[in-house]
Amino acid sequence: MEQALPQIFMLAIISALVALLGRNRKIGYGWSFVLCLFLSPIIGVIIILFSKKKDVEFVDVPKDESNS
Repeated sequence: MEQALPQIFMLAIISALVALLGRNRKIGYGWSFVLCLFLSPIIGVIIILFSKKKDVEFVDVPKDESNS
């Protein structure tokens, strides 16, 4: 049991780092982390990269013409 604890801790850290790739994707950070944790970080990366990116919305900011 003593040897399993560091391995589980490292798996959680690696899964959290890999899940950061899922932040800007439809799958999201939470699901990315869960998939990496239960499947493996390598399988998680593959699933994350196949997930679609979130749509980026641009907001038009009106120009303040009094400063020009």
